[in-house]
Amino acid sequence: MKHPVIWATTALVAVVAVSGFAVARQERSEPGVSLARDVVAAASAFETYTRGAGGISAAFADGGGVSEALATGASYQPEQLDAGMIAYGAIAALQEQAFIDGVRRATRDTPPEVLAARLQDDPEAVLDIEGVAAAASRAQSALLKRGAPLDATGKAVRKAAYDIQRQDWSKGAIVDSAGRLAKVKAISAAFFNPDDHDTGRLIQAATAAREERTFGGGGEGGAAFTPVTVRSAALAALALLGAADDDHVDELDNIMREETSAQCMKMAKLNLYQCLAVAGPQYEDVFCLGQHALSDTAQCVNAAAGAPRAPASPVPTAVPRRLPGFTIPVGGQAVAAANIPTGGESTAVDLDPDGGWGPASSK
Repeated sequence: MKHPVIWATTALVAVVAVSGFAVARQERSEPGVSLARDVVAAASAFETYTRGAGGISAAFADGGGVSEALATGASYQPEQLDAGMIAYGAIAALQEQAFIDGVRRATRDTPPEVLAARLQDDPEAVLDIEGVAAAASRAQSALLKRGAPLDATGKAVRKAAYDIQRQDWSKGAIVDSAGRLAKVKAISAAFFNPDDHDTGRLIQAATAAREERTFGGGGEGGAAFTPVTVRSAALAALALLGAADDDHVDELDNIMREETSAQCMKMAKLNLYQCLAVAGPQYEDVFCLGQHALSDTAQCVNAAAGAPRAPASPVPTAVPRRLPGFTIPVGGQAVAAANIPTGGESTAVDLDPDGGWGPASSK
């Protein structure tokens, strides 16, 4: 594989995770397709991170709360999150019946194995399949729904970097700055391995009824087509062709990585590290969290889905500071009827989206 690190798992965690997958499969009676365990793990990593980080509270009361929030905001491995966006969008795309029918019709003229090989080599070949615009638009909507609360929370946290300076504790020096940075780097390098509750939440979220798009676009005009949503549609087509399961996971590298979004997430992490390396008082850590861990990552997600790029916030110079696959329901089957373990959803912070904040320059 070109990028084996994306799919890295340990034997111990894999055994635990597989029990959850097996239960979920046994409890489903709806028709579905098989996605490789590693693909589902990446999608679950994306859902879990955006849900958890999007629910961070900006009501900081002490350094311990800042440290805990920073750990949550940094808890993704960039390559896995990039692959997870594509996989999450693919699960959403699999709910479009017009696309499912289009893939079926495409196999009348082209043998399934030939069509699958074509998609693996060139994801944009999916644009020739009927119904692909609806599938890409569904993927776009699903991704934007994950990026919006993350962006709102980032703005709220950046605002808090100003507000908490009224509290004496926020002006205190960060304890063990080097150790704190090392911990964030370790968290950022760890791959996510879902359990049964994680996969249950993933399926509930990604197959939910479609809502109105936040940023417009999509539809047959092609506005929903971005490199990421096209790959999501291509992965969905491969799943329908039986070519995205564990037996074919080694052939999915070209589908599961998009260079621009991968680089965006990598830079968000590097900027976070740089910000934390020069932060002094606690409130500067809060700014690093809001700007680079949350807002920068949200912008990567929204840009990958085709949302207009938000203007960059000014930064004052004072702070330079291989296992069994998983069955995915298709065609909008009754997800709610499936007995899937679920967990509570976090509530995003409601904030004026036009607000822009930077770190304070006073000490």
